[in-house]
Amino acid sequence: MKSLPTAFMLVFSLPICIAQSKEALLPKLALRGGLTVHIKSVPQAQTLPVKLDTYHSFPQNDVSSVRDSIPLNRREIYVNSPLRSVGQSVLTIADSTCVLVGVPGDTIHLSIVAERNEGHKQPLVTFEGKNKEVQQYYQAKTQVLNDPLQACMNEGMRAVNLVPFQKMMDETYQKQDQFWMAYQKKHTLPDWFKTYETNALNYSDAWLRVYMVWYQTEYQRKKQVIPASYYAFKSRIKVKNLTALYQYDYLRFIREQLFWQIRQAEPKPSSQALIDYAKKELGPNAGSFFEIWELSGSGDNPNWVETKFKKQFPAQFKYLVDYIKQRDRSNVKLLQSGDKAPNFALVDANDSLTTLSQYKGQVVYLSFWFTTCGGCIQEMPYENKLVEQFKGKPVKIISICIGTPGAADNQQLPKWKAASKRFGLKTINLYANRAWTKTLSEKYIVSTYPHYVLIGADGTIIENFAERPSQGIAAKIEKAIAALEK
Repeated sequence: MKSLPTAFMLVFSLPICIAQSKEALLPKLALRGGLTVHIKSVPQAQTLPVKLDTYHSFPQNDVSSVRDSIPLNRREIYVNSPLRSVGQSVLTIADSTCVLVGVPGDTIHLSIVAERNEGHKQPLVTFEGKNKEVQQYYQAKTQVLNDPLQACMNEGMRAVNLVPFQKMMDETYQKQDQFWMAYQKKHTLPDWFKTYETNALNYSDAWLRVYMVWYQTEYQRKKQVIPASYYAFKSRIKVKNLTALYQYDYLRFIREQLFWQIRQAEPKPSSQALIDYAKKELGPNAGSFFEIWELSGSGDNPNWVETKFKKQFPAQFKYLVDYIKQRDRSNVKLLQSGDKAPNFALVDANDSLTTLSQYKGQVVYLSFWFTTCGGCIQEMPYENKLVEQFKGKPVKIISICIGTPGAADNQQLPKWKAASKRFGLKTINLYANRAWTKTLSEKYIVSTYPHYVLIGADGTIIENFAERPSQGIAAKIEKAIAALEK
């Protein structure tokens, strides 16, 4: 499944309005906007499961998943999903997927024109309606290029240095750009989509190139010389591009790029340093939006939201701050103090099964992480310190790895074990496969990483979205031990 963006209402005037005045008020995101997908089907021999995933650009790391099905006695359904800005969703019907793009308020019409059977497992889909050629673009692109950026990501992860990765990225960009230019000449496309897709192409490419420098030098700890031509791609993009401000690909690029810039002077920059630099590079309005966006994703503890957003933001962004506060209050209510902690049965490095229930009678501190998560890696030395600090006490520090995004299934376990060894994890180190990751993410409300949970000796939640090891969780663990000894 691809990791993709989202959608929005006043987009048709977005490029013009922003271009006229550098510090004009930014258009509002459609926080209550939605997308409707109307699916019609020829008669099927079995029920077809349907899932619509929307990857929102705001708040950071937010995903909406809507499930439905086309039963034998129905020929059409309507699937509705939140959509807050121009962007993409992924529609899965049975075993086939397609990328959709729209704006809030849109209805996308498609038809399944063949029966799914043993001879033809993939439903044949055709699009209808005013923007059918927009949807057909992604259909055609997938058929010709498959998933080019994922292939480049895989190459960068296994390459000995950045040279073969750069070569593959250059070739991939050229193929995508040529396909995009040719498609525009043959099809009638709305101006908003031309702007959107051009930005998506350029900034997804730019993000991966900047990210791979961090991945190879900081994560894989490879000592290498970056090729002199490596950053030539920056000549075709703008770091400050307000027409792309609400776009997923741009936001993750700008975050990676700004971190890269300030790392030149400060090897381990703080989040505040990133925000300060963003305001300098983007200007007050766009910089303030970036700050709210950044805080919305780093808020892995909704209990801190009131503190994080206590400062005064420009009046035009009050609606965003209010939305985040309300959203996180709702998240906290889903798994509260005193609720029974959801159980699990996961494997360790020796392929032995470990359950949460076997540690009843002890305080448990859970850490959810994945192998390429920068924030997770930064916390590992502090997790190891907790293990040492509470040695001999009724406390268990448990790390649960959800794998390596983008890696093949047969590489997930080896990459987890390699990362655990590289970073010297001393915790009870467990691995969650795809099914367990989905289950635990839903039960523990895991949307950002790292994610921490403190569980009492009686097996109930003390705090979901608990503090990180580097931010003072030890005091709460001590308090939980003291309650056990009473």
